[in-house]
Amino acid sequence: MKWDFRHHLLLQIEMLRGDISHQELSERLGDITERCLARYLAGKSHLTETEFRDVAKALMIDAHVLAKAWASSLGLRTSGKDAVSWIVSRAYRRWREHSRVAGRGVPSHPSAIAVLRARYAARLPRKTPPLWFGAHHPLRSRQDSIEGRARFARAYEMLVDSVHGGMSAPDIGALRGISGERARQLMTCAAYTWAMREGIDLCGKSVAFKNEAGFVKNLYAGLRFFGQEKFNELAHRAQARRSASGREDIP
Repeated sequence: MKWDFRHHLLLQIEMLRGDISHQELSERLGDITERCLARYLAGKSHLTETEFRDVAKALMIDAHVLAKAWASSLGLRTSGKDAVSWIVSRAYRRWREHSRVAGRGVPSHPSAIAVLRARYAARLPRKTPPLWFGAHHPLRSRQDSIEGRARFARAYEMLVDSVHGGMSAPDIGALRGISGERARQLMTCAAYTWAMREGIDLCGKSVAFKNEAGFVKNLYAGLRFFGQEKFNELAHRAQARRSASGREDIP
């Protein structure tokens, strides 16, 4: 099966979760890691090493142990001491080979403006804050100036039109005589500048992407399926042992 990597990871999670319920596992994974795992199992994105380690942490086992178990269930031998990096790399290559979205430029997560609109719109003031591009940026700090504040103000006004006014980037750009792509770039810069001042992370993983709720639902449906399959297998073995023992007792 081309998706053995996904299915075997799901099976290992179900086997290794022990007495951790699915509800508790969801709480341990947290919203972001849970959705990343669900997206990987749905074939929409690959699983990073950090995300894999977070899954192991939620299961309360060492990431190296989970990596070895995943590889073993696939009939693979991990090479070297870093089993985690090795198996995650192998899984990524398999995802690249068979995914319909890999290499097509499909965004894995929402844009910074989409995150701002979904989670922080209420915090975004309509009045332009006293900022400039590069302010509060740890790597690209720039000196405050009248020109810098004016450039930021123009971009911020467009950002407000997008977040609070619901206008599209092409429409915003058309009103100001620039392309929609240039308007989007300026709004994104303004969004990050404001977010850094507020201590907000606009990482796309902080909000759900399209259909991710369904992916998460399928994640736990898959866990229940593999759990039932394993239970049926053990029950069948127990029945076979009882039958064999009964035959041996017949004189």
